[in-house]
Amino acid sequence: MDNMLKIRQTLTDSIFEVFERMFYVFLEPADRREGKYDYRACINFSGPLIGELTVLFSRPLAEVMLKNMLNVDESGINEQLMEDCLKESVNMICGNFLSKYDSSQVFDLSIPTYASGLQGTGMNRDGNSEAGELNFTGGQGRLTVVVSFPDGKLTEL
Repeated sequence: MDNMLKIRQTLTDSIFEVFERMFYVFLEPADRREGKYDYRACINFSGPLIGELTVLFSRPLAEVMLKNMLNVDESGINEQLMEDCLKESVNMICGNFLSKYDSSQVFDLSIPTYASGLQGTGMNRDGNSEAGELNFTGGQGRLTVVVSFPDGKLTEL
C-alpha cells in the first residue's frame, strides 16, 4: 500500500473512532470541502513521521461536539469551552492516528493551537508540503481534516 493511501485510511479510521466514542457524532465522508468553517485547531507531530494535522469545524458541528462531550445545553456554550473541546479533539485524533499508523514508534505532539472567526477559516499551507485532505459531514455540520508534511517528504516507517 502506498504511504499516502495508508495515511488517509488510518486517519479516516481514527477520525471515525474519536468522533463516535468521544462526541457521539457519526460522520459521513464528503467529496469536497463545502460551506463555511468557523474554527480551526492544529497540532504538530514529530518522530518517524513529521507533520501537522489541521481540523476545520463548522459551528453547528462544534456545538454538537461540545454539548455531547460535556453535557452542556445551549446556554452553557462559551468560547473557552469551545476552544478546549476543539483542541482536545485534534489532540485525540492525532494521537489515535499515530498509534494506529505505527504503535511501535514514539511520536511527540505539540500543544494544540486554536483559531476562530475569520482566523479559523484559513489554512497556512506551505506550497512545498505534501498534504492530504479529508472532508466529512455529520451532526448538522461539516469537518475538514488536513494532514501535511514539510517539504513534501513522507518518511517511510
